Amino acid sequence: MNLQPIADFIRYLRFTDGLSSSDVIGWILAALAGIIAYRLIDNMQMSIERHNMLSTIEDAVSSLYDSQIAFSVPKGQTLSEDNAKECRVMVRAVLHDFSDWQTIMSPENPKERDTKIIEHQRYIHIRKDAGYDEWISTQALHEITLKMRRIEKMFKSGIVKRIDLSDMFREIIPLGMSGRLEFFRSYYGEYDAECMAYIVMQAVVSCDKYQNHDIVNEFARYYNTHEEIRPLFSKNRRILRFRDESAIRTFRKLMENQENR
Repeated sequence: MNLQPIADFIRYLRFTDGLSSSDVIGWILAALAGIIAYRLIDNMQMSIERHNMLSTIEDAVSSLYDSQIAFSVPKGQTLSEDNAKECRVMVRAVLHDFSDWQTIMSPENPKERDTKIIEHQRYIHIRKDAGYDEWISTQALHEITLKMRRIEKMFKSGIVKRIDLSDMFREIIPLGMSGRLEFFRSYYGEYDAECMAYIVMQAVVSCDKYQNHDIVNEFARYYNTHEEIRPLFSKNRRILRFRDESAIRTFRKLMENQENR
């Protein structure tokens, strides 16, 4: 048996007289182990950072909705400094679906919205003729749009995943219903309304992916009976070409399926 090729191979692997092939293989294995360990630690750190950032935005949204910067005034009463304390409610209390938000103009000046300054903060009239007159702070409106823009950026950068949007459906999808999209569009304009519509659309698609069909059907029923909000979804400048194509197709299919029932 010719052992010369084996001897030549061993000599080829020997860089110096003191470095054997087993040393080379050992170094290679050690390097691979180091790379794997580094990737595991890096992924763990990235996961921790993602969860921290997600927890921060979730806590911020929850804190905003729990803030008592809204009023629900019984019929027959007028909101004032005198009854503000007893009529004060959390923001989430005026996010119900019993009636739509409205654009209510001032009785004194029909060209301006009906607003009041209570305890150094401006409140805007969003419901009347529904058993209660309801008001919300303009600060709350501003923070809602700000936080939706933050969620949009985190979703597009991959920090917020679809499972996260599905889990946050109670905080996101109601903003697309009960006249709220229409209200934000009339109050802030198309730019902010499109941001809200974009993240609502992505949340609806995410809920469908994770089998949360009740809220998908509820939103679809609203969408199909309110044609005025459809352009916010079909002509939305926030939509990313190519990346969002699949989500757009899924969203349209969900809306069409509900409409055909």
